[in-house]
Amino acid sequence: MTSTFTSWEVGRRATMAQWLLLAVFATLGATFFKAQVVDRDRFALESSNNRLRALKLPAPRGEILDRNGLLIAANVPGHSVRLLAAREDTLRAMLQRLTAYVPADSIDVEAVVKRWQLARHEAVLVFGSSDLSIVYRLEEHRGALPGLVIQKEPRRDYSLGAGVGHVVGYVAQVSRTDLDSARYPGAVQGDLVGKLGIELEYDSLLRGRPGIRYVEVTSRGRAVREQPISSGVRPMQGTDLRTTIDLPLQAFVDSMWRHDMPDMRGALVAMTPAG
Repeated sequence: MTSTFTSWEVGRRATMAQWLLLAVFATLGATFFKAQVVDRDRFALESSNNRLRALKLPAPRGEILDRNGLLIAANVPGHSVRLLAAREDTLRAMLQRLTAYVPADSIDVEAVVKRWQLARHEAVLVFGSSDLSIVYRLEEHRGALPGLVIQKEPRRDYSLGAGVGHVVGYVAQVSRTDLDSARYPGAVQGDLVGKLGIELEYDSLLRGRPGIRYVEVTSRGRAVREQPISSGVRPMQGTDLRTTIDLPLQAFVDSMWRHDMPDMRGALVAMTPAG
């Protein structure tokens, strides 16, 4: 029985195999060249976007002053505690772990989950605090809290409290209803907006412009380190607002109601002797 693999047939098949291997390596080489040279900038940008997570820096609201320049509404130092999570079950597990280091009543789990569902790619707000002891405690146990982000966030302080509340109003995080109704042009999820009084009427002036900072994260969303401030955008404070309110006079009138007429409600009108 003679073999069909004669010398010339073996040579022909070897030549075909060589050309096939050459074509495969040429295709691979072209693909590598395109990925590493032609599309290098695009892939580098995508890699950076996967590695760096942009976090919004809230802008300090403009201060509200009385007619003499005294502070009615000012900004005081505060912190926000946020979490980065890729999935809802991961978020719930982190919230459960977080309760071991903060007061039990400071976290509304369902409210946090709802906020996360509205913007899953952002660090969700868990709670705000001006208590540095809580911030220090969380920093000490950061290794046990993957995805934890703590950032400085100014908080609103009203010098006369309820004495000017009916005039100045208050601020709160913008709701989904507010965003759907376009009540606050330019506002996005997580912004603090005015809800009543002067804070509401002049919200577009007081709100300011938020900044951005970047946090390096792992493939699972765990925060590794913050990037230098220069790589982000600094927030811009809102416009200060001077009113015609006389703060000492307002405080005096408020004290009259509190001490002399605690069970009464009303208003005081002061007129000049000339009428």
